[in-house]
Amino acid sequence: MNRFFDLSHLRGDIFGGLTAGVVALPLALAFGEASGAGPIAGVY
Repeated sequence: MNRFFDLSHLRGDIFGGLTAGVVALPLALAFGEASGAGPIAGVY
């Protein structure tokens, strides 16, 4: 195992990743809509 990775932190890492995704997706959609390119363009 890598010395920077510990399985005891896996649950928190997964929860943190999901939280970041829940925040980032609506923000990306809003940026796409605000730019006039459409919401899906913000995701790409």
